[in-house]
Amino acid sequence: MLLKEGRSRVMSKIMAKLSKETRRASSDPEAVASEGGGGSLSSSAPPAESRDLSTSQHSNKAGGGEKSTTEEVGAVNVALQIADPINHPRALKVLFLSSDTGGGHRASATSLAQQFEQLFPGSSYALCDIMQLDGPPPYNTLVKTYKHLSAHPQQWKLVYNVSNTRAYEMLADVHMKSAMERSVRRRIQSYDPDVVVSVHPLMTNVPVLACRNIAKETGKHLPIFTVCTDLGSAHSMWFANGVEKLFVASDAIRDLAMQRGKVPIEKIVMSGLPIRHDFAVQAEKMGDRHNPEGREYRNFVRDQLGLGSYVDHRTVLVMGGGEGCGRLSNIVDALYLQFVERGMEALILVVCGRNESLKDSLAKRDWEGMHQKYLLARTSGADFDNCVGLLSDVGCIDGGYMAHHLRRIISTPVLPSMGLAGLTYTNSPFSSFNSTSTDANTTAVYQDNNGQAVSLPPTRSASPSDSVEVVTKSTAARNNLHDLDALLKPLTSNDFEVGQESSTSTDGGNIDSKSSSSLLESHVKVIGLGFITNMAEYMVATDVLVSKAGPGTIAEAASLSLPVMLTSFLPGQEEGNVDYVVEGKFGTFVSDSDPQAISDVVAGWLMDGEALREMSNNARMRGKPDAAAEIVDAIGESALRWKHGSEEIEVLEEESIGAME
Repeated sequence: MLLKEGRSRVMSKIMAKLSKETRRASSDPEAVASEGGGGSLSSSAPPAESRDLSTSQHSNKAGGGEKSTTEEVGAVNVALQIADPINHPRALKVLFLSSDTGGGHRASATSLAQQFEQLFPGSSYALCDIMQLDGPPPYNTLVKTYKHLSAHPQQWKLVYNVSNTRAYEMLADVHMKSAMERSVRRRIQSYDPDVVVSVHPLMTNVPVLACRNIAKETGKHLPIFTVCTDLGSAHSMWFANGVEKLFVASDAIRDLAMQRGKVPIEKIVMSGLPIRHDFAVQAEKMGDRHNPEGREYRNFVRDQLGLGSYVDHRTVLVMGGGEGCGRLSNIVDALYLQFVERGMEALILVVCGRNESLKDSLAKRDWEGMHQKYLLARTSGADFDNCVGLLSDVGCIDGGYMAHHLRRIISTPVLPSMGLAGLTYTNSPFSSFNSTSTDANTTAVYQDNNGQAVSLPPTRSASPSDSVEVVTKSTAARNNLHDLDALLKPLTSNDFEVGQESSTSTDGGNIDSKSSSSLLESHVKVIGLGFITNMAEYMVATDVLVSKAGPGTIAEAASLSLPVMLTSFLPGQEEGNVDYVVEGKFGTFVSDSDPQAISDVVAGWLMDGEALREMSNNARMRGKPDAAAEIVDAIGESALRWKHGSEEIEVLEEESIGAME
């Protein structure tokens, strides 16, 4: 009874102390800032270990951002000391639980860690893969298994759908808790963290139980939070009950968490997906990318990237994942030919990632010769796939298996209210390929290699209910496409000259002016990039992003109000990301097995300034550039209350017990 009364008095003292500190913070913010308060974003530079993790993540995001490997970081268990916590009363010891099953999990952990460094100076943090270290088979081989399954989408689809059921969830929950809870508990205790943050669906149920048991053993509450790193769809294992808060990025994830019934609504926080602080900085500097100030800043960024000669060019950024995978080569070919045929001034930036063969091919490719060969091949009746097969000499990592099995035909217009892709295409270079239209003046439906019908964007007058989307083409333009004299007319080198060098400089990913000197006076430019560390700047400089449907990449694009063309996705895991973009009306999906349709839609967007502006506005409404900071602020403040409360209780209880004895 005395101990209970003592606890009550202790809690009253703690709450009074916290209230006093809060009042002092509001009345004297400079004093709080000098102590490392949350209002200060300045901090000393982190040591090499911290910079190494950030650099590794930047590199992966620059290559497309959804893949990573443990070799880049060394051990799976990485502790990163930032400063001496004793010198900072707001410092926290944070333990992140994650795995390299896709770079998005590590990306989220890294972005959150950067915010802990800034908002809670002196904090230390560690990243731990408890599945690889403590998990039973088959979970301890998760990283290798994921790499295999992500390269074989149909196998991935089967595994994902089976594991995303209530029956499997219950079985896995019992299996993992009985097999690894004790070892996970000991491992968490070895870090002695103030707070645990899970950014992986398989690292929620067991850690929640482990933290609960730690609290029983030590009498110290150990808060655990979950940050869901998916956008439009999520695995059921994300939604473990017992967390302090579950941070989600969309209404779809929130509704799914509620439907599963495991997380109370009061514990779900709509936050957005955590992305690197670079994007928040660039979003604030740019503002509206289409107003005069925004355009001026974008031109400034282009100049900083070595792209100052192309300020009047429409710019497309093409990405295919951390490995540079997907049919990037064919997509780039199609974009180039489309832009040339339309007489556009355009710049195509290609993030090749680890795909050195693609990067080298882009640097050496004879673009003028490719265009002439394309025109000749087209007159013989060859379809686009055969044309690019004859023209391309690059061993690109082929996403064909995925693409042919993941074709997703969206039968309704992306933006019915504004006719997003409802453009009158008067000079499409692919309009004579495999047309199944019976109208001589319309060309919209094509066939892929399997004879499957593929629709192109609708006209402005198309009905949203139409499953076949029609694009009009003038008779004059159609006749001009078959004018052999025009087709066979020799091209001058000045008309379509494209630089033969493609490189990334060592100073943050800027273009070397020497490598692009041969690109001057050209209509269409193609520049191949490897890994880059300044993806935010490249997205600022870009008008349209062409990418796979990775959640991190989509969230980054939305934060900078950048329209998105999605070309591939993993079934189940990333399928909802496509819906997120389409329903948000800032992009669409066309399979990478149909590069001609991709290029047709992208060119239509670039030629319709009004449509591009509205798509950008829609993207901006979905963007959450400050999500990481808001999540960390909420987690950190809660963890501090538990930390200081526990410390005060321990000290005062010892004093009370000693007095009673």
